[in-house]
Amino acid sequence: MKNIPVPDELAAIRTEIKRLEDRELELKRLLIANADLRTGADWIAEVNTVQTTRTDWKELKAMYPEIVAEQTFPSSYTVVSLKGVTSDGEIVSARRFKKEATP
Repeated sequence: MKNIPVPDELAAIRTEIKRLEDRELELKRLLIANADLRTGADWIAEVNTVQTTRTDWKELKAMYPEIVAEQTFPSSYTVVSLKGVTSDGEIVSARRFKKEATP
């Protein structure tokens, strides 16, 4: 088994996740558009519409800036971002690295 550096494995996994998410979206579109495709050998797909409510934070901040400020609090989270290393050792953004690696 090849020893893959952790950042390289993470990038490969993210690429695979993106491919799977694209396929999932395609399958969902098919299921929504074609009721006859919703029955499988082991699974049944149900399509439902869910109604929700959302808050327009931009408008709320514009109308009641003091109240929003009083109820706003800081938070933090950790992000792992990847950068590509080109063949000549240059460190570039992941987007640029993927773009240059794709023929």
